[in-house]
Amino acid sequence: MTMWKCRLTLVDLKGTASTFAGSRGWIKTLGARHFEWLELAAKRHVCQFETALPPVEGLRKVSRRWPQLTLLLDYEDETRRIKDLAKAKAGQVEHCEFAY
Repeated sequence: MTMWKCRLTLVDLKGTASTFAGSRGWIKTLGARHFEWLELAAKRHVCQFETALPPVEGLRKVSRRWPQLTLLLDYEDETRRIKDLAKAKAGQVEHCEFAY
């Protein structure tokens, strides 16, 4: 089974990242497994996790629920050698994919 390795960065200028970090609904929406926080700073939080499916649609849904946050996601399928980058804000997602 393909697993996507993901790293999510939350950029927060309004002080809501800690509320986001304490909620668990977004983890389910993204289908995150093996979740771990790497950084919990005042205006920036970073975590890593794995998903069974590419997480872009889940990211869009999470971003709609948390419009004050900018979500930066990089994720990779090492077996197919694909790297993706996405930026989400208020439900709008910019996304690009690279094969290597």
